[in-house]
Amino acid sequence: MGNRGMSKSMRFSLMIMFIVAGMAFCVMAQTAAPAASTGLREENQVTLIHLIKSGGWAMWPLGACSFATVSLALLNLQRVQRGKMVPEALVAQIKSAAASGDVQQVWNATTATDTFFTRGLMAGLRQYRSEDPLGSRKKMEESISETVGREETKYAFYVNFLALLTTMSPMWGLLGTVSGMIGAFSKIGGGGMGKPEMLAKNISEALVCTATGLLIAIAAMGFYFLYRNILNTVVKDAESGYSEILDVMMGQGNASFGEPAAAGTPSAEMGAGSKF
Repeated sequence: MGNRGMSKSMRFSLMIMFIVAGMAFCVMAQTAAPAASTGLREENQVTLIHLIKSGGWAMWPLGACSFATVSLALLNLQRVQRGKMVPEALVAQIKSAAASGDVQQVWNATTATDTFFTRGLMAGLRQYRSEDPLGSRKKMEESISETVGREETKYAFYVNFLALLTTMSPMWGLLGTVSGMIGAFSKIGGGGMGKPEMLAKNISEALVCTATGLLIAIAAMGFYFLYRNILNTVVKDAESGYSEILDVMMGQGNASFGEPAAAGTPSAEMGAGSKF
């Protein structure tokens, strides 16, 4: 199931990349079509490099936004994976240990692997008291909730940068558009009204910046909602798992949580109610 979750997020990411690449190709094709139809020389036909150059100075910050979008998409693809954050095999193992009534085994299974799920559960297990399991549940739930909130914030840190790029990219594109229009109107004021070739460069700068900013924003928005939804699903799955484990554990514990017992040393020797 974890592998399916990972491949699903990868498919979504690749789909967004292909959509944006297709849109960029369509924009280039629409731009190049007039040049080809008028029989211009080959060296005057529009190319990708020509489009980037025609965008003017604003293409530098837009290029940085594009690089950041791709980098963040790949980074979150590696970090925000349901199979890694809430491994189903591990959760099933912990549930089985809780059902057996041996809370020391639950602790050992939880501390054996460092994941989003186990870090939250570990914080709750530290509040467990074998002499009063039901009375300790409230503190366990509070500790789990607090830890999960911190963990979610940590994982959402790079996801939220995609939302920032969704806003910044069109603004940089708009700024480049304004810069190009200012240049065009300046030339009109200088007597270039009857000479469209003098205005072409500035108008091209305006339109290319607008299109580039929108393409980057569309990609960033798609990635943002993809990883935000995955993270929300992970939190919901984790909370469901915590509830099931606590429901099974209450009243069944036969040891307190502590460091895993050494070989040949009974876990009960740690003493009831030991605390970190």
